[in-house]
Amino acid sequence: MKDYDIVIVGAGCSGLSLAFRLINSAYSVCLIENKSVTNRIRKTWSYWDTYKHPFKHLDKYTNNKLSIHNNNSTSILDCSEHNYCSIDSDDFDKHVLTKIDECTNVEIMFDTEIKEIITTDNTYDIKFNKGSINAKYIFDSRPDRRVIEMRQIFKGLFVRFGKQINNFNAQLMDFTKKSEFHFFYCLPMGDDMYLFESTYYTSMKKDKNKMTDEVHEYIKQRYGNEYSVVREEYGEIPLTTNVKINNKNSKYINIGIPSGATRASTGYTFLNIQKQTDEYIKKLNGDTYTEYSDTFRSRVLRKMDNVLLQIIKDHPMVSKNILYRMFKCNDSKRVIRFLSDKPTLLDILLIVWNMPKLIFIKYAIKSFTTRSI
Repeated sequence: MKDYDIVIVGAGCSGLSLAFRLINSAYSVCLIENKSVTNRIRKTWSYWDTYKHPFKHLDKYTNNKLSIHNNNSTSILDCSEHNYCSIDSDDFDKHVLTKIDECTNVEIMFDTEIKEIITTDNTYDIKFNKGSINAKYIFDSRPDRRVIEMRQIFKGLFVRFGKQINNFNAQLMDFTKKSEFHFFYCLPMGDDMYLFESTYYTSMKKDKNKMTDEVHEYIKQRYGNEYSVVREEYGEIPLTTNVKINNKNSKYINIGIPSGATRASTGYTFLNIQKQTDEYIKKLNGDTYTEYSDTFRSRVLRKMDNVLLQIIKDHPMVSKNILYRMFKCNDSKRVIRFLSDKPTLLDILLIVWNMPKLIFIKYAIKSFTTRSI
């Protein structure tokens, strides 16, 4: 049985982000992934540039303003101070995996399914289909097996047009008139390529083909038929405020989505993973660190997110107006801080103040007596 200082379970964004920061460190690291290296799901990760991280050079395209549309009204989110950035997970994978291949202290085991993890004398025995290893620390990013009630479901098409598109407006949310919480998300991605995405917040299943048809119809209505699809993207992001808070004294640590890296009301995850990862590097180095999901700010935001998700679930049409009003009635910098999980207390108070009071208060009271989403 081979011994490692650290075993990371899962080679997704959180697992690879942690492994990258441990390259050429004093730790021996093993990264275990149950899928093959060729079976990677390509994704686009977007975020506002509010936090320094080591993957900034991988930004595919940045936007300095975003529009939000609802009922023939438009609000502009000024992102000139904190650009809205996007990273292709393919570029991220290639960069991190190449760096790992070049180092001597980090190993990756693909096609390896963990069968059992046993605690023994402050270490962990990890048994899998190819044998077993021992570790002092485990960082586990495997998905939560609990049933998540609400999900963000999206289907995107990356397209190139047969003619030049002038003055293309990046759209964070273009709300539809459907009786569901549904909007289109549209971004320029560089190299004359554009992303168009149909997005639902829902507890229901969605037909991928119908969502694809929605995107095609949206593109054709606005830009005509002269375009080709470069690639497609589909995803389901669990939206839940029920997260696993790690015990500070434990060396078995949940990371990524199960530990609260996904913002429940937005689905944004990438930047939160980077913040969380930096804190765990501090922990490993014996420095003072913060359990990312257990701060006062994180707890307050989860309470707000739970209220918003309950309203979205019960009143999707009203929810569109509430979200639009948040963008319309608040300063752009305040909104970006709020969406990037770094609002001040004043930001939170003003955003709540600018929301429709009656329904928000009603569901805030209800949240204390009902199960969290």
